[in-house]
Amino acid sequence: MADKLIYKGGTTVVGSTGGMRLMQPKAGSFSKFPRWWNKKGGQYIDCAIFLVTLDNGCSVRLVVPATDRMTLEIRHDGLGNFMFPACRIDRIAVVATDSTEILVEYQFSKISGGSVLKRSISALPKPEVFPEVEVEEPELEVKPKKSNKKKTVVVKPLADAGQN
Repeated sequence: MADKLIYKGGTTVVGSTGGMRLMQPKAGSFSKFPRWWNKKGGQYIDCAIFLVTLDNGCSVRLVVPATDRMTLEIRHDGLGNFMFPACRIDRIAVVATDSTEILVEYQFSKISGGSVLKRSISALPKPEVFPEVEVEEPELEVKPKKSNKKKTVVVKPLADAGQN
């Protein structure tokens, strides 16, 4: 499913269609995320993090480094491919939902020297498929139930056969 939204910085999202949503930080307007380029000193960056649901049911996070007065249009095709028309930032990362592992990095003209460069580092998540296991049902042996109840038999005397 194609998704589209316009991010206007902080916690402002306009025109959202589809399965992308801004994850609200615990405090302030921006989230913190470890810088994935120039990793000196374990620095963290201010960023906006979007939770994106793929068509296969899995999710990824889109990490957008924050800049002052930013406006960014984000388009997603549902398969994990993103487009950023008129982007004025340096890079954006697609990250696993449960770790800080970078899956894909988009580098823009300031870094790539031309068109948008998409660096695929790891594969996007795929849904877990559990093999079907055939289970043999045991044959059930049906035995009559034994009852502990005592049966009471009522004997009625027959009408006297000798009387007519």
